[in-house]
Amino acid sequence: MPALKGTSSVFATVTGSSGLNALTFDKAGNVYISDSFQGIIWRTGPTGGAATVWAQDPLLTTIGVPPFGANGIEFNNERTILYVANTGNDQIIQIPVTNGQSNNPIAGKASVLVNSINGADGIVIDAHDNIWVAANQADEIVVIDKTGKVIAKLGDFNGVDEDGVPHGLLFPASPAFSPDGKTIYVTNLALDLRLATGSPAFQTVDSQWADLVRRYTVSKLRAVIPPLPGGEGDQD
Repeated sequence: MPALKGTSSVFATVTGSSGLNALTFDKAGNVYISDSFQGIIWRTGPTGGAATVWAQDPLLTTIGVPPFGANGIEFNNERTILYVANTGNDQIIQIPVTNGQSNNPIAGKASVLVNSINGADGIVIDAHDNIWVAANQADEIVVIDKTGKVIAKLGDFNGVDEDGVPHGLLFPASPAFSPDGKTIYVTNLALDLRLATGSPAFQTVDSQWADLVRRYTVSKLRAVIPPLPGGEGDQD
């Protein structure tokens, strides 16, 4: 069977020294794109084209490590809040949304929902509005509720084998639920920031492990929040 070859085309364009990263959609099919370098959430229509600034705020920028500001983005279930992971600041930012069910959602003023998620990267939101965050510097998935309270920490890094295969989570980046919501899949970026930035000053706890990786992986975990004292947990 001959190899299948797809072709790509430009869907959307933005201006400036951008670092386009994650994307999500609203009810009307408009596309929202995080810009890690300019601290912007761009928006374009369902058919693409030149994107416009939907939200811009200093809270979406960073001078921290890893050197990415706005990263993972996702609406809550009611489309009243857009959550944005700020990787370098270890934060989840919340942007209130008006007209969230319409063709023209409007962004409000950004604020910090929660701090101290080590390398907050990609995010997904479950049916209970819990936010599942890939913590790329902690090699785990941190689950917080809509108030910002941590309710679970899942996964871990279990080393790199002799074939260069990482086991567990190594610089996890992009999580996604299975269609039935029972499994969460996570890409392992396994990134040495020293090489990515060209600076030894960007060594992180995973850098030397990432140098050993020769085969890249996607991990999967049961999407279950273990019960906690007080009765919370076991949501899927």
